[in-house]
Amino acid sequence: MTQSLQLSSNISGPRLGDTFLAGDLSSILAHASRLKAAWRAGSAGDRPLLGRNIALLRPRPPEPDLPLLQRAALELGARVAHVRLGPPIEPTGTKFRGLAQMLGRLYDAIDCAELAPAEVRMIEQHAGVPVYDDLEGPGHPARALADLMALRDHGCKPGPNTPIAFFGDPLAVRAKNFFEFARREGFSLRLPDPSGAVSDAAFSVDAVDPDHWVLRAPTGPIDAAECAQNHRFALQAMLLATMPA
Repeated sequence: MTQSLQLSSNISGPRLGDTFLAGDLSSILAHASRLKAAWRAGSAGDRPLLGRNIALLRPRPPEPDLPLLQRAALELGARVAHVRLGPPIEPTGTKFRGLAQMLGRLYDAIDCAELAPAEVRMIEQHAGVPVYDDLEGPGHPARALADLMALRDHGCKPGPNTPIAFFGDPLAVRAKNFFEFARREGFSLRLPDPSGAVSDAAFSVDAVDPDHWVLRAPTGPIDAAECAQNHRFALQAMLLATMPA
């Protein structure tokens, strides 16, 4: 699987790309939960990324709506800049290497969206700062972490007594991440039988529409706004786990 989060080798902290360590996952889930609890209590605390600069590297102008990643970073105190790429540059050439080095001098972290994997790897190699491959995107581990967090907050617990039924393509990147993380945390997952049914599953994930997952608890569908909040906290936990102190 293509790396979803890449870190320079000289950066301390967990490497959370295509090899996800169970301890790292548990730590980030716990941190996201603490951020959510502080937000609910109205005591978000200090701004640990105050003075840090994050670049959102994009091939097109920013959308009118504030990206979730930008909001998450701003709440932590970071400054966020949209950096629009110019004409394509050969990723193995000296111009691209110089661009990556310049970005590393100007910013403390870089998020790349809609870039080829080779381009992201070259930026990561030469920037010398954390480089993320579309941290906010549906294929990034942060989204699957937020999904699992939402189900857990509504009473889904590890073990065989609260299985999660999954409807949709289990081979999609987001689904693969969700299955891996859920299993590492000890949750029970079930796929439908040939008739399309799953028995004895109080919790479910409806991923038939890959762009709009619906998570359900025994009390009914989990509110989409709450899922978005969880995603924001997961992004913040990822940033705090990977940006050097």
